[in-house]
Amino acid sequence: MFIFSVKGIALTASFRVPETHTFHQTLPLPPKTTIIGIIGAAKGLGLEEAYRYSDENNILVGVSGRHMGMMKDLWNYRKITGKERKYTEEDIKNRMHFSVLIREYLFNFELMLFFGAANKQTAENLRESFYSPIFALTLGNSDDLLKVQTISDVIEQSPAECSFFEHTLIQGDLSAEYKPKIDLRTTPITETISAPQIFLLPTKFSFNGEERRVAERKPFTFIGSPVELNRPVQAYTINGVGVSLH
Repeated sequence: MFIFSVKGIALTASFRVPETHTFHQTLPLPPKTTIIGIIGAAKGLGLEEAYRYSDENNILVGVSGRHMGMMKDLWNYRKITGKERKYTEEDIKNRMHFSVLIREYLFNFELMLFFGAANKQTAENLRESFYSPIFALTLGNSDDLLKVQTISDVIEQSPAECSFFEHTLIQGDLSAEYKPKIDLRTTPITETISAPQIFLLPTKFSFNGEERRVAERKPFTFIGSPVELNRPVQAYTINGVGVSLH
């Protein structure tokens, strides 16, 4: 596998959990769908084209990242209900057609994105796209701009069994397959301890013009504080970071 990494930082980031409505909880890390969207932005592709590109070239992705804190923001949005034509001037004045939702954000978010391909030239071409992306790279909303700091060289590496992970995500439900590997006696009081979280997330879409529907979902384990898996999984160690590509 030919792999390279992109290291970056964003002042804010938000990865909405699918199907949430008035409270937009954020995932701890960008899921696969977001990373494919970043590939599309770098290469100037629409979402459907980005998925086709990733599938045709067998692109694998992974991520490692952490943040300095979380916040909640109030969003004022306009509701489309079909009743707008019946609103009186008083209704409009009282903003009857507006409502408020709460969205979670990660603050001062640092991450490393990992991209792998079986063909070296494919990896090199994708790597070059991040030096001069066609569209702005974002982490969630259009305002959550990603600043690329470094782009590594393409290296060739084979997967190996790995059981120690932190601040990353792994495909599958590993909620009963780990033990904590953090020493609370030496952990700073300002550091947040987080257990692994499991989410069932979309991994593929079917497209029909401007419409898209979820075609596949898979469980993912988001790992925060260090853990050791009971059964090792196939992963890569890149720049000292253990990461699973999927």
